[in-house]
Amino acid sequence: MNLLEHLQWFIINLFETTSAHGLRHLVRMGVHIVERMVWITFIFVGIFGSVALAQRIWDRYQTSPVVISMDRNMYFWNTSFPSLTVCTHHRIDQDKVDRYIGEHPDKFANEGDPDDFKEFIVKLANASYDTFMELPVHKTYGIPSEDYLELIQNLSWPFQPMSSSGTTLLLQLQPTITELGSCVSVNSKVAAYSSYEYWKNNRWDLVPPPEPVVVHPLDGEVYGQLIKLESSYEVFFHGFMEVPEISKRRYSFLEAFYTTVELLALEIITSPNARELSISQRKCRFTHEADILQFSPVYSYNLCRIECRMKLAVRFCGCVPHFYRNIGKKALKYRICDLSGYQCLGQNAGKICDCLLI
Repeated sequence: MNLLEHLQWFIINLFETTSAHGLRHLVRMGVHIVERMVWITFIFVGIFGSVALAQRIWDRYQTSPVVISMDRNMYFWNTSFPSLTVCTHHRIDQDKVDRYIGEHPDKFANEGDPDDFKEFIVKLANASYDTFMELPVHKTYGIPSEDYLELIQNLSWPFQPMSSSGTTLLLQLQPTITELGSCVSVNSKVAAYSSYEYWKNNRWDLVPPPEPVVVHPLDGEVYGQLIKLESSYEVFFHGFMEVPEISKRRYSFLEAFYTTVELLALEIITSPNARELSISQRKCRFTHEADILQFSPVYSYNLCRIECRMKLAVRFCGCVPHFYRNIGKKALKYRICDLSGYQCLGQNAGKICDCLLI
């Protein structure tokens, strides 16, 4: 028996004994040719359907492998206490400004310049996309734009509110730089990466996060209280893994007013198994997956939008505001705006703030 006969015998024996339905009819004796053609058609249709279904399931696994389900186990109702960022409107210490003027008489040789400088530094410290057009265009007082943030920090008014809560854990306060200037974040795990000291020391390492503050419905009424807010201020409410962002809603409060805000929190927890999926599969990033960001060692959605806004500022005006991180030679195109640059930012604020992630 030659090789071809061996192969023919093997195929006939395989088709007769296999559990795959329909194959035995292709080699059975006495079957009409039309019947064989019908079975061949059915077999190919079945193979095509199986391959198509498998391909669809594989594509679904690659694009939508995450399932959202609600678990109301009362023993796991612990919810992370929400975070907030407070931005005071009183940012400059006038005594420090007077000392600065006395130590730099060469910058204020013309009559009236010290008073103009006081107004300028207050406007600069409170500058945002809403107020860039209010900054003067020509008077720079010999201060390079790269030094704006350092100067504001050196002349800043010590904003040090106190916090208390209805839990046994302390709500930690951290200074942070936002798109509204220098602020204070409460109960945040990522505020440290936007602090002036972190930037000044050119740090890129991960900071040990503070102990999370969690609450349980059975704990009764849980509150967080801030006192010693000695000026009018604005507040952003956000998650403890997020930072404030200018396009999000914020609340303004007047000086000497006691205000109560009630929040309804819903926390969504990701299964540890999601870490095994690729970013393209789960369509989200964990905090440590910050490889797409140039200005932060951690990732959050708002940090990504802020970096997007920086790119738009460079596209329209060739520079970025002083309240963004200046990383020097690592990104030369992201230079800090001079006063004419701020005028450009003010004119294009609508385009820049309406930032789609690019």
